[in-house]
Amino acid sequence: MVGASAGVDSTVKARVGNAARLRKLFLVSTVRGGRYRFATRELRRCVFGALVLSLTAGCTTSTAAPAPTSTPKATAGALGGARRSSVVTYASAPKAVQTVLDHTGLEPVVETTGAKLAVGHHVVVAGDVDPSDLSAMAQVGDDAVDEVDQLTGLSVHGRVLILAPATEAEYLAWGGAGFTDAWGITRYLAWKGAQTWITLNLATGGLDAGTLKADQPLLVHVIDHEMFHALTLKPSGRGKAPLWLTEGFAALAGQQQATVWPRTPPTRVTLPTDTQVRTDTYGYFLAWQFVVFVERRVGQARAMRFYFAAVSPRRHSTLNALSNRYLKASLATLASRWKHAYRKHGPIGI
Repeated sequence: MVGASAGVDSTVKARVGNAARLRKLFLVSTVRGGRYRFATRELRRCVFGALVLSLTAGCTTSTAAPAPTSTPKATAGALGGARRSSVVTYASAPKAVQTVLDHTGLEPVVETTGAKLAVGHHVVVAGDVDPSDLSAMAQVGDDAVDEVDQLTGLSVHGRVLILAPATEAEYLAWGGAGFTDAWGITRYLAWKGAQTWITLNLATGGLDAGTLKADQPLLVHVIDHEMFHALTLKPSGRGKAPLWLTEGFAALAGQQQATVWPRTPPTRVTLPTDTQVRTDTYGYFLAWQFVVFVERRVGQARAMRFYFAAVSPRRHSTLNALSNRYLKASLATLASRWKHAYRKHGPIGI
């Protein structure tokens, strides 16, 4: 679901017998306020006022699922590639870069840990991991923005903040509270221009490595997925669209370089409910398959117009009316055609 191009030529294979650590990607549309814990009273006081207003937008989290594979797209933007971003401290960063952190209220936490900032063209990655890793993640983030731009036609101004905490405790303090099993989340603030940031849970387990940080193809996938949410969803519109739509389109973006799917796909399909996307073994897979079917049927441009109309904070039309307008068929008709095509041809892209 997450979208940017960072190419690695290998295939990620899930560890056998570890289904509980496999991840699905889904959008969480809840307000999470007041759950943050900090080491000192001063930090708690500084940050709580900002985070209590934050909205959880996108989440890459864990659910028991069939063993997946992930096929990355090879590009020049692989982790550890040749292109590097400048790495600085918060104090020495340009004011425009400091402001990206200031608008989240997290700068006291970042400064206390001695975190560095990798400044890319489109992103700022803040964390206390190795500077070379920060630089590589900034490269992946830059590529992710470019990929989302290509897919959606957006023109991104300013920089997206990506937080890369080294430990699970830091992940919780930097926005991950309430999502301990997640690979990464996207948060919005309901003030100061709806500032967006992505927090990666680098210390949690990967698919083919001990941690997400060590599982580079998966890490690219997570950054891509969360970047699509960060750039295309707004706090006031995030609850209007069903999860199959928001997660399916994020998967469409992410599949350009890495898509996770089950080794044993379901024999029959149906458009998943929000609950199924969150909890069902195949929920995320079904959302992705339906959106890919629609995109191939009507074309990328028309599919993206439907997506943006559906997630718009100013949407007044029903989802079915938007489907008839942009996709030239009702959702029920499209779902029926998808089921028929799936029975006849099987999953798309596997």
